[in-house]
Amino acid sequence: MSNAVTLDILKYQLQELNMGFLLGYIDSFLHQEASKNRTLLDSLCDLFDHEVTQRKQRAAKTRLKLSRLPCKKSLDDFDLDEVEGISRKNLNELSTLSFVQHYDNVVLMGPSGLGKSHILAALVQKACIEGYTAYYLTCQELIEELVKAKHQNRLKRKLTSLSKPKLLAIDEIGYQTLNQEESALLFQLVASRYEKGSIIVTTNKTFGEWGELMGDNAIATATLDRLLHHAEVIILKGESYRLKKRIKFGLVNPLQ
Repeated sequence: MSNAVTLDILKYQLQELNMGFLLGYIDSFLHQEASKNRTLLDSLCDLFDHEVTQRKQRAAKTRLKLSRLPCKKSLDDFDLDEVEGISRKNLNELSTLSFVQHYDNVVLMGPSGLGKSHILAALVQKACIEGYTAYYLTCQELIEELVKAKHQNRLKRKLTSLSKPKLLAIDEIGYQTLNQEESALLFQLVASRYEKGSIIVTTNKTFGEWGELMGDNAIATATLDRLLHHAEVIILKGESYRLKKRIKFGLVNPLQ
């Protein structure tokens, strides 16, 4: 059998096995290997390593798309000089994603403009790259989805759906008060993931203010009890970096 026929058969087999990356790489690979003095085992190892790497990258890209993360961020880009309450050691520990492995939670607390959402987005992105499923919503989006599901008699299905991702990211808790129905739904969501999946949240409210935020001290206490039982709390302090930039470029006048 000629080499050309053998190659055609190999390509057909790769196509049947759904190895699209190898199919597109095989000609280049064989050309490179022709000039190398290597064992068959080494060559096969490199060949399939290419397929595995490409599949992982494609899977990570899919997970990132399904996470609904609105923007890409990196912990390496986080400016520690602009904020107090967090160190490079903290960021390095978070980037290991051990909290996801252990179903722990992370709470990022502090005023607006300190980079809480940056850290949250970076961790969601890192989780997707490392093989974890993740899902991002703002608190407002979450509440709207839960209320809609309840009114359409599919709340149980919605809570089940939100319990599946290994990491659930809820951004901007505290920017609008919740009514009794909304507070009860937020509690149900947190309770449904308790010790089953990780939650990372950003909030501009202290825990003492959650009673007012949720309009019910009992529900707020029950929600925080489950959220904080296995959680790392990071309290960021400082001035808004967004406001600093606007002042720097003369877009607003400094507050007197």
